[in-house]
Amino acid sequence: MLKVPKVQVPMDFGVQYLGLPSHSNLKFLLGGKEQLLANSIIMSFNSPVIENITTNLSRNTVEVQDFSRNSVQCFLEASYSGAIKKISKSNFRDVNKLAHIFEIDWLVESCFGYFKMLTFGMDADNFSDQLYVFNEAMFIMDNLNKRNYIDIVVKGFSSKLSETRYFVMNYLNSAPSNCPSPHLDVIFEIAESKEHVLLEALLQNLDKCKSSIGPNGRYILEKVSSVERLRFTHKQLNKDLLTKLESIENPSGEDFMLILKIRQLSQTKSKIQDSIPYADIPNLFHDYGKLKSISDIDGLLKFLMESPEVSNCYIFYDAVAIWLNQRGYSSYAQFIPDGLVEQFADHKSKRGWKPLSLHYIGPDTANSFNKKIFENMNPSLITYNRYHRIVSIRTYTPEEMFGKDHDIKFKFRDESITKCNEEGNCGFILRVKAESSKHDDTFNIQLVTDPKLYPKDIHFHDESLALIDAIHFTLDIIENDGPHKNSTMSTVPWDSLKVTWYGAPRRDATNKYWSWGSHRFNKKGSGRLNVGDRYKRIQYFGDPRAITIRPAVYYFGY
Repeated sequence: MLKVPKVQVPMDFGVQYLGLPSHSNLKFLLGGKEQLLANSIIMSFNSPVIENITTNLSRNTVEVQDFSRNSVQCFLEASYSGAIKKISKSNFRDVNKLAHIFEIDWLVESCFGYFKMLTFGMDADNFSDQLYVFNEAMFIMDNLNKRNYIDIVVKGFSSKLSETRYFVMNYLNSAPSNCPSPHLDVIFEIAESKEHVLLEALLQNLDKCKSSIGPNGRYILEKVSSVERLRFTHKQLNKDLLTKLESIENPSGEDFMLILKIRQLSQTKSKIQDSIPYADIPNLFHDYGKLKSISDIDGLLKFLMESPEVSNCYIFYDAVAIWLNQRGYSSYAQFIPDGLVEQFADHKSKRGWKPLSLHYIGPDTANSFNKKIFENMNPSLITYNRYHRIVSIRTYTPEEMFGKDHDIKFKFRDESITKCNEEGNCGFILRVKAESSKHDDTFNIQLVTDPKLYPKDIHFHDESLALIDAIHFTLDIIENDGPHKNSTMSTVPWDSLKVTWYGAPRRDATNKYWSWGSHRFNKKGSGRLNVGDRYKRIQYFGDPRAITIRPAVYYFGY
């Protein structure tokens, strides 16, 4: 007996048959006495809800009085043709809602695709279009409890500083004085780590509400002060903000306490900045022994979720990757439990961390942890563009890198700095202090935060203090001789080393090699693993004359 294949939607059933009396046995009841006709079988193929109404409940009417005729017509034509050809900004909300109510999965996805096209295709200076997609995303979050539309808006509006500033400034200028806090929270996500945009918006809001801070301004001030988002940066804007706050003639008791809080915070930051010329790098010099003693993945996750040392996605990722690799599990999928990536993403969201750079993970799908991440591709966990990868100005031999005190210089200009008249390059320095000849624990790498400690060829801006707690250090290995040496690869790194959880680099007592955790930089003929080495899997690099090292940092403060 020939088995009839199951109908797969979306499918083109022929929109020309829609509404024909001879084909239509299902009535969609609009407001008043209006109705639209459709075929119950075609609509049941698309919607399990309509299939239940017609088959199990034996009804031939569907009530859609809350929707416009245009929206229902577009919805029905899409169900017949398998495409949303007549969707527009005027009917998008209703069509999307109908798709969700009647559980037409392919139409839900098509509406989401249309929304993404609108968001990423709009002009950077078209506030009307920007406000439309923002409001639609908030409507869907408020009514359908779906956040994926907000994620698209945040990604679209935060990718460029000019677009972020344009939208945030215009939105807060036109928003009602008591804007819903969830809306303001999304504004914070869009302007995340762009402190100058938030400060400019605050100043604008205070100009609008001259006699008081106002509900919107109060909410913004409470939020930035509680998470210290202002972070020592943009001195002039901070000064202007404090001046504006103190010029309010008759502040309410609530406003007065908030102004006092902002003043104290500003004074504290100034004292801290003046007293600390160096800052530690968040991912450096963590002890591998803390990971080695953990026997299973559940114990590892518990440690990472509770440890104060794990302060961003990069440190978390490195810990899992290193733990799996040292046990030889990294290539075996059975050792990577289902839900690991989801737990990682959920913890990241709870901690408010920035997403992980796809570039940092690299293309190694033989690594089962990476493969799980690529299969999941959670947009809140992985980013393609919300980071900066900054490489050092020069390269180093292992001896130059580890064996003496020196400064690693990086060219860098925060995107808020549009003009600079200072001598030399904008940038920052990581100062290396080598270990003494006694092989002690004195090796260190720190960010130099005091502009007075900078040489003439490079200078440090206050805005670059945003680098504190927002950079992740790694080493690029460049092969100057061997299989990768050619016209293109000789200056391209073929391995970017993860050094988190590997303590500090050490020189072998026999002076045969430098090692940083499981990474060993050998001299010729010294590649044998020492008995009792704490790292089971050693990655060897050849004669130091054949490789050079280029330090790099991932800056995720954007």
